[in-house]
Amino acid sequence: MRRPQCADPPAPRLRGRNRGHSQRMHSVDRHIRRAGWFVRRRDLLRAGYTDAMLRSALAGRRIFRVRHGWYSVPLAPESGVRAVRVGGRLTGLSALEAYGIPVPRSQTLHVAVPGNACRLRSPSDRRRRLRIENVDVSRSDRPRSEHGSSWRVPMDDALLAVLEHESRDIAVACACAIMRRKRWSRARIARVFDRAPARARCWLSLVSALDDSHGETFVRLWTADAGIATESQPYVHGVGHLDFRLSPNVYLEIDGAQHDPTWTGESESSWHRDHERDALVAAEGGTTLRFTYRQLYGNWTGCLAAIERAVADDRELVARRRRDPVVPRSARPVVRRKRRSSGANDVEKGVSPPQ
Repeated sequence: MRRPQCADPPAPRLRGRNRGHSQRMHSVDRHIRRAGWFVRRRDLLRAGYTDAMLRSALAGRRIFRVRHGWYSVPLAPESGVRAVRVGGRLTGLSALEAYGIPVPRSQTLHVAVPGNACRLRSPSDRRRRLRIENVDVSRSDRPRSEHGSSWRVPMDDALLAVLEHESRDIAVACACAIMRRKRWSRARIARVFDRAPARARCWLSLVSALDDSHGETFVRLWTADAGIATESQPYVHGVGHLDFRLSPNVYLEIDGAQHDPTWTGESESSWHRDHERDALVAAEGGTTLRFTYRQLYGNWTGCLAAIERAVADDRELVARRRRDPVVPRSARPVVRRKRRSSGANDVEKGVSPPQ
């Protein structure tokens, strides 16, 4: 289960030194929270706080030193702490995840630093220099004063970094997730693609706001590569919306962790409801294929073979029904046979009727 993401608190109005340290000033930790979780020492001093106040807050563990000259509070997002400790801001997949976008999982921390940045530190130890670790550093960040947060780049820049460094599938999945989760218009997405390298601009036509997860985006792209057309979010009467329609009577569902009967997340498991929906689809003459993320990523060849066989069988069945329509039993004409009399039956059998 992912840790809930922290939004940037509204920045406070800075107070000058001449305002004094009266009760009008907030505590240091509250000031840091309102300023966006991470504040430089010089900005705290400019706001009217003193080194004695900072030492007192450090001793009380109300704040901590992220790296030289930077302070934060214990409730700060962990990914932001690691990025600031390195010396930059979250970018790419790491930044999108910090914004609450469901992106493909990555073990790498993506950090953007200014072009002249030096003294980069380990994300886990501010006293140790950055060495070969799971950190991808890009020297393309603009000064923090120009653009937003002190610990993550704007979402537009994060998506641009994904388009520059990630594969087609991951880049399209991120763009689809932003359109669906953040309600971005296609025009805004197109403006980001216009800034991307030439190899990524053609991916704009693959972006769709109908994909509910990156797994659905991957399946849509992979089936298209295999020559199988899909219809996203088809509506089935009495059932609702399904993930994909592969052929007239074959549907595909991508099951995440919440579809497992052992799911222990905040929402209720959909395992029983999924089986009820499958039964309703079957009652209408349809077939539902279900694949988990483990199957998709671990054995896509097997999944594709099952899809191709189900689609081929359904198309053959549809063609056969067109040639030889099946008439329901209730609509068939009733043919009543005439019963012979008992006397006639006896004569045929050689038995004389009773006198």
